[in-house]
Amino acid sequence: MSERVRAAIAHALSTAEPLSAYPDALINRGPAERERRSGRNRAPAGAYRMPRRWTLHLTYLAADAQEARDQAVVYTEGLTILRPELAASAALLSRADAWNHIEPVFCGRVGPDGEVCADATGHPGFHHAAGIDGLRWGDGDGTTGLLP
Repeated sequence: MSERVRAAIAHALSTAEPLSAYPDALINRGPAERERRSGRNRAPAGAYRMPRRWTLHLTYLAADAQEARDQAVVYTEGLTILRPELAASAALLSRADAWNHIEPVFCGRVGPDGEVCADATGHPGFHHAAGIDGLRWGDGDGTTGLLP
């Protein structure tokens, strides 16, 4: 603390002038007022912030679009194992130099009971929901399942 600040504080605390009433008011406040001003009863700093969506971009090398799609499926499934709250259906694929040309990594077709197809985009045959015994639907005629 500088000498000027120390002198100002000593002067404010030692004189009986009207300006010295402020330190007296600080000292004589009730415990509830001191606690409220100290911030101990405040909500945490981020308590009222709305959650935002964030995007993670992974860049990797692939020989062609099919290999890139296969690797994207592997990365996405790995991330959803580590972080189950992540939605695999939100994964998108694009070339690193053309981010505005995106395609979904997973089929995403909605089934009769509101399930979402968890198979990779372009899969042949039936659509199926996530899980070992996930519901299967569709014609199973070998169509690709690409989104219209």
